[in-house]
Amino acid sequence: MNLKNFKDFNERLFLQNPKRSFKQHQVDRPGMIIPVGHHLTIKVQYNCLIESISCGGALLNFSPFIELPKNFFLVILGSSEEIGATVFNRDGDHIMAKFNMFLDAGFLQSIVGTASIEIEPL
Repeated sequence: MNLKNFKDFNERLFLQNPKRSFKQHQVDRPGMIIPVGHHLTIKVQYNCLIESISCGGALLNFSPFIELPKNFFLVILGSSEEIGATVFNRDGDHIMAKFNMFLDAGFLQSIVGTASIEIEPL
């Protein structure tokens, strides 16, 4: 998948919120997608791979054969937080998701850790 779209997404977020950092951090961590059902019910959970993350969104590797609603919760394994997210773009087995609220810098740092590799702009 071309990360150019993701760069444009982060540039738009930065223009709307210039005091925030939207650097993508390569994490390659397992996660879980919990689709939001009727009346916020949870019926199924799907595994995914979180390839990169910022305070505004994430790039997820997910099966292209599973239909997802536009809104879902993302759980990063090792964390008990359910992050509200919306599908921004889907291309094959990649989903670009934007978070419904920006991640706290401390929470993002705990997910990314000190050994993160930032993705350079294309």
